Amino acid sequence: MAARKLSLYQAKRDFTKTAEPSGKARVKPAEYPRFVIQKHAASRLHYDLRLEVDGVFKSWAVTKGPSLNPRDRRLAVEVEDHPLDYGDFEGTIPQGEYGGGTVMLWDRGFWTPEDAGNPEQALRKGELKFTLAGEKLKGSWVLVRMRQDRARGRSNRNNWLLIKHRDSYARENGDAVTEEDRSVASGRTLEKIEAGKGPRPKPFIVSGKAAASDAVWHSNGGAGAERAVPSEELVATAPAKLKTRAAVRSKPQANVVRGVVISNPDKLLWPAEGKSAGYSKIDLAHYLEDVGPWMIEHLKGRPCSLIRTPDGINAERFFQRHAMRGMSNLISLVTVEGDRKPYTQIDSVEGLIAAAQIAAVEYHPWNNQPGHPPIPGRLVFDLDPAPDVKFEAVVEATKELQARLEKLGLEPFCKTTGGKGLHVVTPLSVREKSGVGWKEAKAFARTVCSQMASDTPDRYLIVMTKKLRAGRIFLDYLRNDRMATAVAPLSPRARPGAPVSMPLSWNQVKAGLDPQRFTMRTAPALLRKSKPWQDYGERERDLTEAIEKLARSQ
Repeated sequence: MAARKLSLYQAKRDFTKTAEPSGKARVKPAEYPRFVIQKHAASRLHYDLRLEVDGVFKSWAVTKGPSLNPRDRRLAVEVEDHPLDYGDFEGTIPQGEYGGGTVMLWDRGFWTPEDAGNPEQALRKGELKFTLAGEKLKGSWVLVRMRQDRARGRSNRNNWLLIKHRDSYARENGDAVTEEDRSVASGRTLEKIEAGKGPRPKPFIVSGKAAASDAVWHSNGGAGAERAVPSEELVATAPAKLKTRAAVRSKPQANVVRGVVISNPDKLLWPAEGKSAGYSKIDLAHYLEDVGPWMIEHLKGRPCSLIRTPDGINAERFFQRHAMRGMSNLISLVTVEGDRKPYTQIDSVEGLIAAAQIAAVEYHPWNNQPGHPPIPGRLVFDLDPAPDVKFEAVVEATKELQARLEKLGLEPFCKTTGGKGLHVVTPLSVREKSGVGWKEAKAFARTVCSQMASDTPDRYLIVMTKKLRAGRIFLDYLRNDRMATAVAPLSPRARPGAPVSMPLSWNQVKAGLDPQRFTMRTAPALLRKSKPWQDYGERERDLTEAIEKLARSQ
């Protein structure tokens, strides 16, 4: 199949006159498809974008180079497919030959399509959304075939537009990235490549003696300054210039999840205990990869506090809500009114995995409308039983709270906490200028809980007074404040056995419910089977109307 796709590439070249790869070199397999961008000083300077698809590089000549500004739409002219070993080519094509000029390996790394379909099918339809994980280019992009070319199908004018999506890697000065003008494979400029000076490029895709295929080599310009860095680490590390040498792994990509390198992957974060064999950093990363697409819908656009346990859950813990030096750019930062320090925010599955790399085992987001911290986006009621209260009583209390909220016009959902209680969550639609903010949301939640405690004072209370707790369930409404947090659905907990906060359907909330069965090992399959909270986004209800109904009921 690949040989047929390369027939045009091979027909255009005389390999007795040019050093370009013919496509016969041995290519190492990779867990994720690779990409390269080659700066090409041909008759007109351009940047060749190449995405690995089905054994070849699909290729586009981007005339002005990529831009990090989403407003820029860069012309990308589709050219013939290239062999994968072309991704290691850096040198000069003789003048007079096809594409004559100097070629630099300007960027390279891994890519993934953002939609779960076939990339070739997306290209045939004329729109491919994808994520790049390179040293210079990261984040979300799209290739869109131009309208006249869409109408003609695959005509002779295969012109596309390369556009950066708005994410944490977007920049107002989009062209600044092309000022980073050295090879990621040799550290050389175009001038040094043309002159044949400086270190040779080291392989990324083909087998080679100088470095394993899963390493990218760099030079800072000095003799003996070469260093090997696993290419996937380019994803998890923010700085463009890395300064440490990483060992080449004997099992390529064994510690790579969605392009993010997990260092010390076998480090146990949850030690073996009872029937549990324990859970390592790589286990955490794979778990977040599995549940991330579901989980991220409840995290994105909301500041998120992290609980980190670098030496495992039985050692010292760190509570992090602000940015820290060296943190991956895959973790978003957001500035909130009233605090000059930016808060951490998880807006992508890759961000979740980058957080796993720093041993973030718990995720506690705010409850605001996504992107609008001053506006309530959901209410969270925490039903926290005293040690002597049976779990069946918590289930009964949860069902009672469900009925009370539904009577007020809200649509509640339920999840385990990963501990001994349950959470009831109600998605909200609040108009920005409605006058309903966190003060009103908290007062509403308190009144609902207060009424429930007043009706059955021997079972419930709304104050956490230790001497009053015995035999009762604490109805915790205090999570309904601007900067208050609640553990995210599907977040693991730093507790023995790696339990998770599991979203439930209401028919699961009944006698016999065992929250201990929901762990990092069991949750992904259960999630696929039961599909809880499937219509969460459609159940947002106006808090103003609920407040008015509550006032009339008093």
